This record gives sequence, structure tokens and C-alpha cells, in this order.
Amino acid sequence: MNKLTWSEVYQHRFEWAKSAHSKFMLNFDNDLYSTQEIKDQIFVAVYGPSQVGKTSLILELIGVLPEHHGKVQNVLRANRDYGKSATATVVRYRTSINNYWYINEVNSSSKNRKKLNNDEAKKELAEIRSKMEDMGGRYKIEEIDISIPEVYISNSRIKNKDIVIRDLPGVKAENDNEREFVSKVIKDKIEKSDLVLLVTTIDNMGLVVQPENLEIDNLQKWKVNPQRFKIIFTRFYSDDSSLKLCTQLYDSRGSIDIDDVRTHIQKQIHTLDSDFRSDVKSQLYALEVGDSWYKLLTDNKEEQQPLIDTRKVFFDELKEVIYSASNPIIRLCHGYQIGEISKNFKLEKNQEVNITLANLEKEISNINEEIRENNNIIDNYRKSINEEIETTNSQIKEIQNLYHKCNNVFSEASIEELYETVKESEQKNTTVLAGYLLQNIEKFKIKWDEIKRECIGSIDISQFPYLNDIDDVNSHLKNYNFKTYFFNDKFNNDLNKIKAILGNQLLTIRDSLKEHFSGYLDKIKIEINLRVSKYRNFIAKLEKRKIYLVKTKYILIQDKSSLEDKLKIFNYSRDLEIEHSEKFSVFVNNEFKVALKKLSGYAKKETDNITMLYWIMLIRQLNIDFKVVEGKNERKK
Repeated sequence: MNKLTWSEVYQHRFEWAKSAHSKFMLNFDNDLYSTQEIKDQIFVAVYGPSQVGKTSLILELIGVLPEHHGKVQNVLRANRDYGKSATATVVRYRTSINNYWYINEVNSSSKNRKKLNNDEAKKELAEIRSKMEDMGGRYKIEEIDISIPEVYISNSRIKNKDIVIRDLPGVKAENDNEREFVSKVIKDKIEKSDLVLLVTTIDNMGLVVQPENLEIDNLQKWKVNPQRFKIIFTRFYSDDSSLKLCTQLYDSRGSIDIDDVRTHIQKQIHTLDSDFRSDVKSQLYALEVGDSWYKLLTDNKEEQQPLIDTRKVFFDELKEVIYSASNPIIRLCHGYQIGEISKNFKLEKNQEVNITLANLEKEISNINEEIRENNNIIDNYRKSINEEIETTNSQIKEIQNLYHKCNNVFSEASIEELYETVKESEQKNTTVLAGYLLQNIEKFKIKWDEIKRECIGSIDISQFPYLNDIDDVNSHLKNYNFKTYFFNDKFNNDLNKIKAILGNQLLTIRDSLKEHFSGYLDKIKIEINLRVSKYRNFIAKLEKRKIYLVKTKYILIQDKSSLEDKLKIFNYSRDLEIEHSEKFSVFVNNEFKVALKKLSGYAKKETDNITMLYWIMLIRQLNIDFKVVEGKNERKK
């Protein structure tokens, strides 16, 4: 065989790793690669809410010069007002081969690409957004490729790597159709990325830190997968509290240590989510991009130099992370980690959801208990109402019987009996008539006092209802000069007059009794009505509460059922990932064995000892690489 240099032999080091990853991706996700050719590309996804500087970050990463940033952003916004999301679909940015814009669907034929100036490019992007908003999830173009004129791009790139950075639509798109479209495409692009950048402003970190704001399950893995996920906080150096921190650090130490900055941000994250205590400092990047950064640069460059230096350290580290993502060994490490990450993520998510489900179950149980207690209270109130009504009806009946008894005591029979006796009396004088009158009145008073005593404690009977006519007729009798009547007609007239007055007295007594008893009965009815109304008001409130509890219980049951269904889907997806990871391991092992066999064959056939040594050295390096991929350290001999 021909004598080879170490450099010529070494170039075969990553072939097996590239082949393993490429073949697996072709088997698992054919639309990621359009040909069988092994591509040395880095796929980076940028994800976050609208208007946090995602596009500006990407433009700087691919090398758009600061003096051209405004022009490029103006074209990309496509005349859309500031404050509204400018990204209509998934956008892949590239550098143009000339000084023209090219905007086309990814994987479309190069023959269909048209040269566009700035105005034409703006119009093309505006039309894409309009179609997307009108069609929503039916919009067929999921990803477009935008080639930016090379005149706007710096000559230096991230170590000349083919980096594909996808700018995804905002997490909270403003249009319903846009939200439908976003949900349709984002998950696919996230899963196909080597690196994911979650972007938000430093003053709104909850939009990416809190799980409920990360609408895709795969994004919630960021805490357990630090190699693949990085959190970018923009507007850091224009934020008052962050600027104060940087000033304090610089004044006390003469420099700003990025580890101190990361510690500060992590403390804020822990404050925001008290249940989250993971160390994620290595994933955090404090940046400032776009107009706000360029404004800081122009304010007072000398005073801003510590901030510029700190930002540069973060930015350079981020570029290195992106570059490292293309290392075939690192990519295989990520593949190997998928299963373990998915298992940990599944365990963490299930624990979290099970706690939520237990809380929902407890809430439902508490509601059931409260409903049972309310029903018992309602039953007791209804029982009390029935008992009150029954007792009151019995009391009313007793009062009515007493009234009839008392009313019957004052009958006209006694008047008639004495009337006949007096009328037939041989003595016709005023003394007899006065006696007849006073005798009846006295009987009435005695009976009235008996009734009054009997009603003590219940009915408040007033004084005897004495008629003034009694005194008048007495005065009339006393005015006679002679006590004896000389004419029977005169006697009979006075007798009948007295009888009539006694009759009126009886009527007055009965009316007074009726008024007293009726008043007492009305009082009883009012009291029972008040008590019953009070009970019924309690019942109405409890019934209203019960309706609310039943509705709440229904919502909680729906939430619980929905959460259980989502957990099943989530677990199924994680199980698939674990299964795919196992398949990935098979691909890696096979390709590694093939590579070892191939290199061993080269070494055995080699006649030049030096070249043979090179092949043996490369075989040893492959073994080291494979142990790194498996997550094992080389054993010391």
C-alpha cells in the first residue's frame, strides 16, 4: 500500500460517526436529508415569544453587519408594524451567492429561484404572511429559505460551518390561524434540531422558564438536557436591575465574571419557580441584540466597554456551542442521551402530573364531601321547616279552640233568662232594672277575668271593654224622681233599652276577644313565616353553592380526564423516543464495528510500519471516541 501521513489517516476518524448518524436519520426521518450524502450541517432552532429579538439574534449569528442590520430587518418585517410578530412561518436564513435576495420554499428547485431587490423581497414576504393568515393550518409551505445579499454579511462566519438556523414563529401568535399553523410545524422542527435556543427578555423569563408557557413537551426537557438546550435572555444590558448588577460587579472587582451573571439569573429563576432547584447556570446566556444593543453602543462607548466585553464573552461562548454541535462524536452523544433524558423527563413529568392529579382528586373529594354535608344541612333545614309548620298548626288549632270556648262563654242566654224574670216581676221599679243591668255586667267581668288569667303567658288580654252606654243608662235610672214605675210601658221601654245595651256589650266583648286572638294568631304566623323564610334562605344559599360545586366538580373531572389523556400521549411519545434511542444505539454499534473491521483490515494489509502504526493509533482513538459516545471514561491500564 502507499505510504500515508498521519493527517491522511486521521481524516478517517469521524467517518463512522457521520455514517451512523446519517443512516439512522435516513431510517427514522427521511425528509430531514434529501439524499444519501452525509452532510456536515448544524441544525439550530430558535424558539420564544414574539418581539424578544429572535430574528435579530439569528442575523448576528449568521454575520449580518451592524451597519446593515436596520436594512435587513426592514425587509424581513415586510412593512409589518413594530410590536407585531414579523415571522410568518419557519424561516431558514442563508447567505446569498450574490447581492440579491432569494426567497423560496425549502427543497424547491433552484431553477424557480428569482433575484429580488429589497422592495421585491418585502413584497414577497408580505404575500407569504397574508397567505398564511388566511389559510392557517392548511398553509402548505412550512419552511422558507431566505438568502440575504452577501453585501450585508461579514466575511467571517462560525468557523466556516454549514449552520442552518431556523427562526420559528412566536410562541403566542396574535392570529388564530397563525396559532394553528404554528402548532402544526414547530414540533417537527424542534425534534430535528441539534441545538435549541429558547429566547425571551430578562424581565419576562417566565415565558420560557415556566412549563405552562412551553406549549410543546419536547421544549420542557431543557432542564434535563443542558447539552441541547440553551436559554437566551435578551435586553439584559438595558434592564435597570441587570445593569445595576453589572455596575456593582465591575466596581468591586474591576471586571464582570459571567459566572456571577449566570448565578444572578439562576436565583431569579428559582424565585420565579420555588419548586425548581436544578443548577442550569451553564445553559444561561445574557445578551442584548438588535436596535437596543446598537443604541447602547452609541450612547457612550467607553463607559459601556465592560458591558461590551461581557456580552462578547457570552456571544463567543454561544458561537462555540453552536460550532461544537457539529462534532460527529457530540452528535452521537446526544443520540445516546435521548433515551436516558426521555426516561428522566418522563419520570419528572409523571411525578409532576401525578401530584396535580392527586390534588385534583383531593379537590373533587372535598367537593363531594361538601355536597354531602350541604345535603344533610338542607335535609335538616327542611325537617325543621316541617316541624315548625306542624307545631305552629297545632298551636293555631289550640288557640282557635280556646277562642271558640271563650266566645261561647259570652252568650245571650243569660241576658234572655234574666230578661224574662225581670219582665214578669211584680215589682216595676228602677232598682230591679239597675240590678238586672249590673248583675249581667258583673258576670261579664268575672268571665273576662277568667279568660285573661287563662291566657297569661300567651295572649295579652287587655282590660274589660266597658261600654259608656252602661253609665248613661244608670244615670238615666237615677234621674227618676220615683223609683216605682206607674206605667208598665215605661218600665218595659227601659228594660228593652237595657237589654239592647247588654247585647251591644256582648258584641263589644266578642269583637275584643276576636281582635286579641286574631292578633295573637297573626303574630304566630309572622314568627313562623320569618323562621321558615330564614331556613329557606339558608337552603337557597346552600342550593346555589351546590350548583357551583357541581359545576366546579365537572370542570375538575374534565381537567383530570384531559390531563390523564395528555399524560398517556406524553408517555407514549417518550416511550417511542426511548425505543428510537435503543435503535440509535444499534446503529452506532454496528457502524463502529464496521469501522473497526475496516481500519483493522487497512492495518493488517499495510506493509509500511509507520503507516501501520498510524492505523493502530486511529483504531485506539476510535475506541476512545466510542467510550465517550457511550458516556464511559477510558479505563486506566
